[in-house]
Amino acid sequence: MPRPKSFDEEAVLARAVELFRAHGYEATSLADLESHLGLGRQSLYNTFGDKQALFHKALDYYRRTVGDSMVERLNRPGAGLEAVRDFFRASIRNMTGESPRSGCLVANTITERASDDPAALLRCNQSREQLERGFRRALGQATDRGELPPHVDVEATATLLVIQNYGLNALAKTGATAQELEAAMEALLAGLK
Repeated sequence: MPRPKSFDEEAVLARAVELFRAHGYEATSLADLESHLGLGRQSLYNTFGDKQALFHKALDYYRRTVGDSMVERLNRPGAGLEAVRDFFRASIRNMTGESPRSGCLVANTITERASDDPAALLRCNQSREQLERGFRRALGQATDRGELPPHVDVEATATLLVIQNYGLNALAKTGATAQELEAAMEALLAGLK
């Protein structure tokens, strides 16, 4: 009879997210995972599968715990331009508040793993589409309320905001300050009016 698990899988996934965000997939070894997660290799394999399977589960966990709550800001009833601004401010806090700056696991994965890992790319595309839908919803409501001019192309602008978010992530990793990132975000939003 197998021994019962003596660890919280969600807590282990949260720690795996930290490690993958900080170092990326390739630079994270099994020894790093064992040490950081406090689990032996056999426990990791028995519970999560191989490193790639653990990474996929970490991506899913990140989306549930970070991505969904971030996008929820855009999906609230009455969300408009201020919700978009609130999303970016929270995102910038997440990007610049950690040491070392780890950035967004989805954006990091797109740049590191997209061409090598179709399952990770699928998860990233699902997250990107969810974010884009949230931006479209908030922008559509902002247009309906007169916060944005009626000629604004909501579809294209939602895509532009996703690109802005991933671009801010890249800049944050280079050391850009929260103030610099917020100024770039404000310039973009001002250009919509």
